[in-house]
Amino acid sequence: MKLSASVKIALSIVAATILYFSARTLLSDGRADGPSDDAGETAFAVIATPLKPAEWRDKVTVSGRTEALRKVMARAEISGVVEETPTEPGTFVEPGAVLCRLRVDARAAALEEAEAALAKAELDYRAAAQLAEDGYRSQTAVAAAKAALDQARAAREQAALAVERTRIVAPFRGVFERRDVEIGDFMNVGDACGLLIGDTPFLVVGAVSEKDVAKISPGDRGAAKLVTGETVEGAVRFVGKTADPATRTFRVELEVPNPDGVLRDGVTTAFTIFAGRREAHLLPRSALSLNDEGRIGVRVVGPGDIVAFKPVTLLGEAPEGVWVDGLDGEINLIIRGHEYVKEGQKVAVARAEEPA
Repeated sequence: MKLSASVKIALSIVAATILYFSARTLLSDGRADGPSDDAGETAFAVIATPLKPAEWRDKVTVSGRTEALRKVMARAEISGVVEETPTEPGTFVEPGAVLCRLRVDARAAALEEAEAALAKAELDYRAAAQLAEDGYRSQTAVAAAKAALDQARAAREQAALAVERTRIVAPFRGVFERRDVEIGDFMNVGDACGLLIGDTPFLVVGAVSEKDVAKISPGDRGAAKLVTGETVEGAVRFVGKTADPATRTFRVELEVPNPDGVLRDGVTTAFTIFAGRREAHLLPRSALSLNDEGRIGVRVVGPGDIVAFKPVTLLGEAPEGVWVDGLDGEINLIIRGHEYVKEGQKVAVARAEEPA
């Protein structure tokens, strides 16, 4: 059975505690058998290593899912009968690709009529302007001709727009995920031709607890592992300000690139956000121990080779050991023999280059 990291730490501390109190009992028994001469007593040998602080980043692990950043229903802006469905579901499309086409019907004739009316209005306006310049027309007549020209232009634009709207097109690059109509169906204004999903970027979304939400800020880096096998990295783009009333959790969004279009919408994922930075110490699990009051900490060698106990707070796990807070600057960490010494005791120190 594989033990969790927290269980491993707990077992290490318990083992260290048992060794420590066993050693104290043995030492006490030895002193009870007869007096000893402190002056002639040999200092207990320990192994210590210098340990400097390093940058530690808090990690927040979140369960969530992938979500397309852009996902829209392509809808009809005019009514009509579906004449053509040139794009099959699952097809990758560029902006402007025709997804559904409606019959033009009388709209084409209306456009031709509007264009003819516009041409006539342009001729009437030019003629009125020329006659006014020669003194045969009033400025009022010119203004009326100009108004008629503007009206004809607006009518032509409306007729052209009606014809253009018979084409329901993709507003952005993506995948035409689903088509909701077939040839011959009648569409009213607002009816959906189908679903379009933008291919990049994608979101990885989840919910974080009240305890962890304050640790996360927009711009923090994160990495996600999808159940489908993909691994993606990105940056936090949104941290919610309002808790879900049911779960008391906050929405967080990680924006990730999807240049190859391999990500799918709605896939379960676990992602890790690397939150705030701070200085901490990375030390071996075996170096942890408890003092007489039951506080977790480490034993270090101070000035004059005297042992001191330093309480610590566990921050997180790493393959090399555990990250702890509570130690100031560089220390001489006892990594061998700390179970058999106590605060204030003078020791003989052998140096080790790396924590073991």
